[in-house]
Amino acid sequence: MSPNPTTQKEHIWLRDEDRGTERRTALTPKNAKVLIDAGFSVTVEKSNKRVFEDSAYEAVGCALAESRSWVDAPEQTVILGLKELAETPTELRHRMIHFAHIYKDQTGWQKEMARFVNGGGMLYDIEFLTNEQGRRVAAFGYWAGWMGAALGAHRLLERRAGRDEITKGVSPFESQQVIIDKLKALAAEKEGALPTAIVIGAKGRSGTGATECLEAIGMQVTKWDIEETRLLDRQALLAHDLMVNCVLMFGPGLLLANKSHLAAQGSQMKVISDVSCDPFSDFNPLPIYSEPTSWTEPVIEVCQNGSGDAVEVTSIDNLPSLLPMQAAEEFSDQFIKPLLAFPNGVAWKNAEAKFTTIREKAGL
Repeated sequence: MSPNPTTQKEHIWLRDEDRGTERRTALTPKNAKVLIDAGFSVTVEKSNKRVFEDSAYEAVGCALAESRSWVDAPEQTVILGLKELAETPTELRHRMIHFAHIYKDQTGWQKEMARFVNGGGMLYDIEFLTNEQGRRVAAFGYWAGWMGAALGAHRLLERRAGRDEITKGVSPFESQQVIIDKLKALAAEKEGALPTAIVIGAKGRSGTGATECLEAIGMQVTKWDIEETRLLDRQALLAHDLMVNCVLMFGPGLLLANKSHLAAQGSQMKVISDVSCDPFSDFNPLPIYSEPTSWTEPVIEVCQNGSGDAVEVTSIDNLPSLLPMQAAEEFSDQFIKPLLAFPNGVAWKNAEAKFTTIREKAGL
């Protein structure tokens, strides 16, 4: 199928990510070709970190541009990315598609909204692209949950084996199987029953990924969702060795644990993987750390449990980038259908409405 010049649509500009550890992309070369065949024009910024080579995009008909040249792109261009922007330019004049992390009262949300309003731009936050049923049209949730559980299990199992590897930093893995083999080997280093784990938000995308990861290495997993957290049995929660939190909070109402709870008699919790990773929000159900952990410092100690063992947290906010190829391919395959409907599809109208609501909330 070749492009039809009489049906030329929007110009999509895939930017190079500002974050140095972000190797994922919202648009794979395969799906860039789908856009081009449908009448879109696609420009891709060169990147030395994106998991797909620049040449792969060029081969399917994309124009290549220098990194961060989107700043000077024509005003009608649609700028597509994944993670939040650098602090410059201070005014944003384009329509932009990415995860901004500013709609839940996160630190600095008003300042970020002002960049769009003052520049005359528009934010289509991917987290709030929803269909007629209010469900997100594309998400990295499964891979975030899977990878978050893997890191939490890695830390717990290496502590059990008397090792200390993951605290020195993490980098992208070749495949799921490589990770599973590594975790199984760690588990086999010490005889006896494996530690216990609990997944909060087990019925969602992230929770499903987390559960499947832990069960793949033979861990016993307790699965909690809305029913179990409505009347929280915190003693039962903290009787586990590992907690993977996959609950995304949009308002107050859930406190899983604070430092006092973790330190109380009977608490056996040793490692918490906070996949939802929202420490800057007033609605954070785990107010035990102040900022996300990182690839260079993936684990931090926050307190000691009721038995005097360290309670550690891992809370990396771009977990799927540790499996960038698989995560990007699945996300892009979900995202291409709504992207083909830009800007008139239901998801885009819902995102516009959300932007307007937050702008009014900010008094802008």
